[in-house]
Amino acid sequence: MKQKLKHPLSVFLTGVLALSLLNACSTKDNEQAGDEEVAIPNESSELDIKYAEYFTIVYLADGVKLVTDADDRELLLVPNDVPIPNGYGDKILVRTPIEHAFFSSTTHVGLMGSLDVDSLYDSIAAVSTEESSWTTPQVLERFANGQIKYIAGGTIDVPDAEIVLGLGLDIYFSIAYPGLGRLSQYEEVGITYAAVGEWMEKSNPAYMEWIKFFAAFYNLDELADQVFEAKMQRMAELSALVQDIPDDQRPVVAYVQVYNGSVHTQSSDSTTAKEIYNAGANYYLEDLGGEGNPQISMEEFFDKARDADILVYYGLIDYTPDKAALLEVDPLFGELKSFQNDQVYIFASDYYMNSAAKDTLFEDMMTIFHPDLMPDHELRLIIKLPD
Repeated sequence: MKQKLKHPLSVFLTGVLALSLLNACSTKDNEQAGDEEVAIPNESSELDIKYAEYFTIVYLADGVKLVTDADDRELLLVPNDVPIPNGYGDKILVRTPIEHAFFSSTTHVGLMGSLDVDSLYDSIAAVSTEESSWTTPQVLERFANGQIKYIAGGTIDVPDAEIVLGLGLDIYFSIAYPGLGRLSQYEEVGITYAAVGEWMEKSNPAYMEWIKFFAAFYNLDELADQVFEAKMQRMAELSALVQDIPDDQRPVVAYVQVYNGSVHTQSSDSTTAKEIYNAGANYYLEDLGGEGNPQISMEEFFDKARDADILVYYGLIDYTPDKAALLEVDPLFGELKSFQNDQVYIFASDYYMNSAAKDTLFEDMMTIFHPDLMPDHELRLIIKLPD
């Protein structure tokens, strides 16, 4: 496993009463650990983590799991009716299945939701995205009946520990991010959290495998494996339809977003560039190295994207609702071949809320690149930018 990002411990929170209460609960759990033998990995029941680099799951006896999160922290997941095994007193205890969780990112809810078990949404106690930004029906329903609370924070900071403490959570799912504020407070008062790093993965299969991470907290490991394998099979079947298309018959795709005046794109080694090729197209910056979202000048972008057949503007349609709005970002967009031929696409409002639907995203890409191969598919996550 690659080295994970770390969070510094730098903030002190006073909360003696809350800490005492939590310690009492922890002591009660630890008293359940009898004289059992130290649990050892149960290889026969282990589900492989094939692609993801930023979490692991080791299966022990009696449904107990040792999960390592994206910050290299070890969480011991123990079913409610199972005694805590000896030899793991230094691990972070989580009783499963979880019933009250704080999801700090819409992508986390998307990964959990891909299990397609409606009752799991009942476990969402709070989120860091306002109700007005959600499109997921199950989330909106639970906002309406008061089950889900909105609490600010969660991206580059986390909510105040005293507020979170009052929610009675089983776990807080945090974005793995360097220097994320206030997580030291959580550790000091005993709030259990798991660092989620799906965004750090280098491929779509690795990203999708985080379905298994969330499923582990609900004891739905086998279901997660089935869902994951079905998605992988679907993407392989689709890719097989275009793998023999020669380069000179593939459309050229430009991929960009302008943010605060900076032009962001993807390197030729990125997951996005690879998936564009796998879906039957050529990437417009075939020689741009680097990782993440490299920045280039608008002039360089225009020079490379001028004759591209298709433009994918990877912002949400909420913020760039039509072509006029794109021209306000920069008038040069209007001079692109893709713009003039009405081949400009953008992310749908619920793109990130369906983060694990990489198979649907792949179908969208193939429909855009080769509509003759996908005549009955309706675009869902990448949609045409309206006039």
